[in-house]
Amino acid sequence: MVLSLNDDQGVLTTPRVDMDSLKAISLFKDSFVKKDQNTTLAGLLEPEVANSWQRCKKMEIDPYMEKLTYMCRSMELNALLRDKRKFIDLTKIYFNALLPLLNIPTTLTIFDENGTLLDLTDQPRLLRLNPHSGSIWREETVGTSSTSLCLEYGKTVLLAGSRHYCKALEHQLATTSPVCDAQGNKLGAITTINHINDATLDDDTLHRILLWTNTLRYTVESQLELLKRSHSVGSGNTLHHSRFEEDRTLDRSFAGIKGESPQIQTTVRTAARFARTDNGILITGESGTGKEMFAQAVHQASGRRGSFVAINCAALPSNLIASELFGYVGGAFTGAENKGRVGKIELAHEGTLFLDEIGDMPLEIQPTFLRVLEDKKVMRLGSNKDVHVDFRLVAATNCDLFKLVQEKKFRADLYYRLEILQLALPPLRERGQDIVLMANYFLEDNCRKAGRPPFMLSREVEAFILNYPWPGNIRQLKNAMVYAANICEDQVIKMQDLPASLYRNIKVQNPNEPSDKFPQMTSIQETEEEMIRKALTLTGNNVRTAAKLVGLSKTTVYRKIKEYNIEIS
Repeated sequence: MVLSLNDDQGVLTTPRVDMDSLKAISLFKDSFVKKDQNTTLAGLLEPEVANSWQRCKKMEIDPYMEKLTYMCRSMELNALLRDKRKFIDLTKIYFNALLPLLNIPTTLTIFDENGTLLDLTDQPRLLRLNPHSGSIWREETVGTSSTSLCLEYGKTVLLAGSRHYCKALEHQLATTSPVCDAQGNKLGAITTINHINDATLDDDTLHRILLWTNTLRYTVESQLELLKRSHSVGSGNTLHHSRFEEDRTLDRSFAGIKGESPQIQTTVRTAARFARTDNGILITGESGTGKEMFAQAVHQASGRRGSFVAINCAALPSNLIASELFGYVGGAFTGAENKGRVGKIELAHEGTLFLDEIGDMPLEIQPTFLRVLEDKKVMRLGSNKDVHVDFRLVAATNCDLFKLVQEKKFRADLYYRLEILQLALPPLRERGQDIVLMANYFLEDNCRKAGRPPFMLSREVEAFILNYPWPGNIRQLKNAMVYAANICEDQVIKMQDLPASLYRNIKVQNPNEPSDKFPQMTSIQETEEEMIRKALTLTGNNVRTAAKLVGLSKTTVYRKIKEYNIEIS
């Protein structure tokens, strides 16, 4: 379901965008503008749109206009273009970079904070009224539009078809998002325009357009802030020396993340670039892929003086998360400490706040947390005093946040704020030889702490761990190596030294399905012959270990090998 127009999640959209309702509104508009009396719009249009229509009629805006007549003077326009050049250039660069992700014919228009059109891309089929730089797009000049509503309410607006007051805009599905600096001051607005016939008018497509436009907006905002901060950095040798020292710091910060595969090296490089900014980061990945380790590395590389403060949103009851995050004063609620308590947000001042499992943050505290992010102020529970805070947010999740937004389980405006910089961690099964590298690292670490000689992995174990699916990722691999190190009776880790829990995740793959890895196995459900063949393959033809793997005696496996003519060397 599309968000309603009066929703408080930072997005204004029109909930009914089917063609029949749009045609009905267009026909009604003709009678509305011709009648002298005030025709009721209740039930037909959303309150914000209806109020705008009434004002347009009162101002005698011509809904049948064919061209824009209000322009700013050339001297003013030239000054505007000089002042907004970085904003314009960055918006066009990232619009072109992100456009393939949307895959719908789209026009971009860029406005200043007063609705003056600064620049646009050329899509004649989508643009009418002959718009060009300097034309003014406010309610009093062009009537109800996504741009005019965005300027009025300061929120992202999606406006469909005949809800535009001007008939020449009825072919448009227009989405406008405000662009602000770090202090919340409006810098301008970005409008993306799709043809009403090009976009499938279903909830998924509308959400995709909203998400894409907001991604463009937040990317531009973050890059403008980065450029602003870069001006304070020196030039010449000083800059070169600073960057050299910065690179050394980054190398040290990410040294704890093991791996040589292209997948993890690319991820580390991306995280290092993100660490240089002050923008929030959303780390995604399966459970056990090392999200908190990456968050700590980003904090260390950022050079922030404050602490790294972590909180797991899934580990606390919903009624305690607010007090943990925001803190409280004495007597704020039953059971509160008399002296009160400082919240995690305040503890992260000048540092990094890491919110793990952000998708489990209760819906009712998300608006308060969003205000903290936007205002950089926090108020303890039971208090009426704001406390200034300056922290870098790093959030992590192993779930699909966008799906939670669609299911109304996570706020859209908070999601758009979080997903500015996304860091996707690869699962362990996709990292190839990194699995053996990390297994040896965990064994060496265990032996060093225990004062024992180092272990070696047998050939069978190496083959097994390289082809095992590792649903628990790095955490599961580490636990398996710790178990093996404590159970092994000599210096070579063998199949029988691995925990039995690993075998529960083995499943046989259909032999007709191609695979570039050894298939997974599950004993009972597959044929006996296939089961034994796969067990022998995984164990390097070690009959004793294969028998343990499939739950049969060694004698029985030998008999089955002969019965099925299975060749082993």
